[in-house]
Amino acid sequence: MQQFLRTLRSRDFWLRRFLPFALAVAAAFVARYQLELSDGVTPDFLAKQWPLYAPLNALTAFCLTLLLFAFIGRWGLATGISGALFTVLALVNYYTRDLHGTALMTQDILNIATAAEVMGSYTLRITRQVVTIVALYLPVLAAAVGQHFLQFGRAKAPRIGWKRRLGRWAGCAAGIFAILYTGYFAPFAIKPKATYGWAWQLTYYTYGYLAGTIESAGLLMDPIIQPENYTDEAAAEAAARADGYAPAVETVSEQEYPDIVLILSESFYDFDLVTDTQADVDVMSVTKNLPNSIYGHTVSPHAGGGTNSSEYEMLSSNSMMLMPSITPFNWLNMYGANTIVSYLEDLGYATMAAHPYTNSNYRRNGAWLALGFDQVYFEDSFPTQEYYGDRPYQTDSATYRDLAALYEAMPEDRPRFTFLVSIQSHGDYDMNDPELDLVHAATDYGEYDELMDEYLSCMYLTDQAFGELTEYFTEVYEQTGRKVIVAMAGDHAPSFVDHVADKSRATDEELQILERSTPYILWANYPLENAGQTSATDPLNRMDMCMLAPVVAEQAGLPLTPFYRYLLAMREDVTVFTAGNDFVDASGVNRKYGENAEYDEWVHGYFALEYNNIGTHARRDQALFRLSGE
Repeated sequence: MQQFLRTLRSRDFWLRRFLPFALAVAAAFVARYQLELSDGVTPDFLAKQWPLYAPLNALTAFCLTLLLFAFIGRWGLATGISGALFTVLALVNYYTRDLHGTALMTQDILNIATAAEVMGSYTLRITRQVVTIVALYLPVLAAAVGQHFLQFGRAKAPRIGWKRRLGRWAGCAAGIFAILYTGYFAPFAIKPKATYGWAWQLTYYTYGYLAGTIESAGLLMDPIIQPENYTDEAAAEAAARADGYAPAVETVSEQEYPDIVLILSESFYDFDLVTDTQADVDVMSVTKNLPNSIYGHTVSPHAGGGTNSSEYEMLSSNSMMLMPSITPFNWLNMYGANTIVSYLEDLGYATMAAHPYTNSNYRRNGAWLALGFDQVYFEDSFPTQEYYGDRPYQTDSATYRDLAALYEAMPEDRPRFTFLVSIQSHGDYDMNDPELDLVHAATDYGEYDELMDEYLSCMYLTDQAFGELTEYFTEVYEQTGRKVIVAMAGDHAPSFVDHVADKSRATDEELQILERSTPYILWANYPLENAGQTSATDPLNRMDMCMLAPVVAEQAGLPLTPFYRYLLAMREDVTVFTAGNDFVDASGVNRKYGENAEYDEWVHGYFALEYNNIGTHARRDQALFRLSGE
């Protein structure tokens, strides 16, 4: 006891031991703030992280410093290195969020190759936030220098024996264990264990970046979240709820099945939703006015990025809400998956998927083959090689012409399903000289003026190219009598959407939905029974991306699986569940659970069906998802 009191009275203890330790903890608080800044946390959320979650995140960052100190034995080096690593992490997270629309998560480990290709086409802008993140490393560096002189003065670090070294390791390990256990893994941990909900921001902003990352890392072991109170019986009961649904189009005979072309259009978005561009050209004169079509908006799982998430939802009708921490093609086993591919092959369709770019993005080549596509094609199968100015991506017009050749090579004696992921309008949008812009916005967007003009020009080309595609399929019908139904939807808005959105147009929740609402158009080369159909209550005619495939199947007059039937019946009351809020009803109103029992039941039933389809702890009932029931 006397020795302990002498230590506490010792000036050497406070200067050489405690103060370097305290500076390391202070540096961890700086790292925590850098990460929150890179995440775009609003001041309200930042304030709410105190008094619990801000210190928890700082101490979590301190764990890295402790780990380094255990091996190095020098507070200055441990603090300097960990500070540098967190600065780099904050910068990478900032640009990931800015260009991709989501925070940098553990699932991105398997997405490095795709991310590198994507980042190569963007200009990384040095913004005020970037400068602040870098500048915040300076006090950390100063603390590291101070720690060195406090710990050792001008002398070299002394050699220590194994006994003291083991003691240091044990002390650091105990500190790391105490922080992580009490913070995350104890029965009554500081941070709740399961917090992922309708948007990644809710977890990351409420509990902090590092706390959210630890939870997302845990989800990778079992990435599909099991809904509360799930049972296999609940899934069957949900499906039965839609037994009485009457399709909008009468089922046709097998001989009348139309060909189906499904297009995921890169960054196809209508800025009229969030701002008045005052453009000098009508950017969507074709798609918004095309006869014999249905026009509306699909709500994608992310804003500003996340093509593979939209692609997976479009093909599978499974919401990313149950798997918020993954890139589907990188993490999920696609063999035997129930998708529009398996559904149409059950009906006798020949199937083909195509993308006029590399086959490595999102491991798309293997994923498509696993999904069961008969043929898959990539950039070598698109020989036209036509570009818009200096942009390195083949135009939609050229892509559609090449696609026509691939379509014509498909079997003539079977209905055809063609899936295309376009590339023309991929970011960034500062690749062309301004004189090549086809569209000019009169509204002042500051540093985003040139990006907006090039982006709107890309949208104009997409719009015109879709007109060319409909002309081609009209000729197909006139010459061969083959019926074709075409559905195109945007995968997500461009990465800068939130920077130019007029925040006065809507509440934060409503704006988040608008930034995710990408246009879709459904057109046929034969009389479309519900052409011009719009929602009587929602002027934007919105639906979840997961609903597009069932809607296409219904409009084509195909027999419906119980899963598709459920989604279509649900759409009459609830249209969006991949959203920043709980869900959106058919009138476009954001809904919270508990407001309407019937709406709640629809959403809960959908997630029970989804989990039965893909959940690790469910016994899948194939009769709910396949016409054959196998």
